[in-house]
Amino acid sequence: MPASDRRTSPARQQSASLDTEPAAGLPLGQDVVDSPPRRRSDRERSGASPPRSSGRFAGLASPVGMMVLGCVLLAVLSAAVLPTVPSYDPWSWIVWGREVSDPHLSFVVSGGPSWKPLPFIFTTVWGLFGGAAPTLWVITARAGGLLGLVAAWRLASRLVGGGRPGAFAGLLAVIGVVLTQDWFYYWFRGTSEVVLIGATLWAVDRLLDGHRTQAFLLSLAAGLIRPEWWPFIGLYALWLWFRVPQFQSWRMRLLILAGLFSLPFLWFLPPWVGSGQPFLAATHAAHYNGHLGPDVLRAVVGRGVDLQVLPALIAAIVAVAIGWWRDRDRLLLAMGAAIVAWWVVVVAMTLDGYPGLERFFLPAAALTCVLGGVGIVRVSLLAGGALQRHGPELAVGVAAVLVIVCVPFTTTRFSEARAAEPAASQAVSTLDQLSRAVAAVGGHQGVFPCKSSFAAVNHGVQTALAWKLHVTLERVGTSMRAPGVDFIGPRNATDGSPARVDPRLTSARTLAQVGDWRVVSMTDPRLPPSACIGK
Repeated sequence: MPASDRRTSPARQQSASLDTEPAAGLPLGQDVVDSPPRRRSDRERSGASPPRSSGRFAGLASPVGMMVLGCVLLAVLSAAVLPTVPSYDPWSWIVWGREVSDPHLSFVVSGGPSWKPLPFIFTTVWGLFGGAAPTLWVITARAGGLLGLVAAWRLASRLVGGGRPGAFAGLLAVIGVVLTQDWFYYWFRGTSEVVLIGATLWAVDRLLDGHRTQAFLLSLAAGLIRPEWWPFIGLYALWLWFRVPQFQSWRMRLLILAGLFSLPFLWFLPPWVGSGQPFLAATHAAHYNGHLGPDVLRAVVGRGVDLQVLPALIAAIVAVAIGWWRDRDRLLLAMGAAIVAWWVVVVAMTLDGYPGLERFFLPAAALTCVLGGVGIVRVSLLAGGALQRHGPELAVGVAAVLVIVCVPFTTTRFSEARAAEPAASQAVSTLDQLSRAVAAVGGHQGVFPCKSSFAAVNHGVQTALAWKLHVTLERVGTSMRAPGVDFIGPRNATDGSPARVDPRLTSARTLAQVGDWRVVSMTDPRLPPSACIGK
């Protein structure tokens, strides 16, 4: 083989074809956009024969359908073998979902964390299954998290041309994603962040595969978790409307309009109905103390940098640089630009008064991890291509050295990952004890004999206690501001401190003691006895 051929890496071959192929679907506002080379379909890559199933089951038999099914089954299995309990925010979505179908509850969304439409859609359905709803939601979130890892692998692999280098790039991307800050906590406790990562990466994957409708729907799903997605959805919708022939029909344009309408409808209408405040989510976010300190810009940028491990960020920059200056790879450049644009949106919103939390950067961090895996492989392939002999061995050696160099930057995240399962186990134990404490004082009727009855608990357990007491969130406080029942739990970083007690409530009578939980009736001795205080 000529030396020139040996020096041509798969990534280089990919970029060479970019100059000759039409756009694969990236909304860059150009008539013709460079795209990845035509890649074999998933069926062709796997060597599998066409699926024999047809009709309504044909989609399920597709490679992507099988991936979705596999992730769902793994999520179900995880609920059986791993500690499974929601965290603070998911409990609120589960409570709100139950309120839709429970005739004994009003639909009230005040008194809890920020509103998120997509989880609410799922929990409204899961609310029909009664006590199984919390577990069903955690399974949903875990399935979304696992699908995000599959998408990270697929994207990184295709960006370096597949094969063994692609598989290695995909593995690095997956490792990068799970090492983003608190990923394992989010996955164990059923938060929406892992679903957000999954929706984001699959939207990109579907777009690159030419499934533009699926990409649009997935971006809408992501936009129902984080509003930072809205500008990107709007640009993509404009591109579909004006530049893609498939979307010139009235049916497809109706789909675009319905999708765009769903964003404000689902973000603003339910909070308006449930609290009288259509902009409740924005109000909560603006009032939340993000602990940014005096230098807001520096703090929020630092959070974006710290979210993924530093080697992933550096390798992603290298990937974009190599892809552009060596191969004129517009796909890598477009992905890099999308990451920067997301940063700009988050930083701008933070400077406008929003809290600028680390998790707001997660879609950009997930794409960064994908490019990080690509960057390490591209550097390795370039090093191997520099030698006429022993090129593959050199590429493997360089890749091994780069991975070893990255390890010291990841040890803290590995420690945090190992701590996620014991922490989830502790949360299961704590909330099981709380359930027994609720039963020990008579459940809902014992704590809320009247409509005006009141209860309080540690801040981090407020939403879980509302579920267990079968009430709306505003019936359970995080400060004992009126006579009622106080659930005093352990003080820790997850559950927070016990409810602050109004100094007028000086009379305390222990109702039950279950494990770490003590249930106390708090009253003001200057007031006459009331039958509306739980017993």
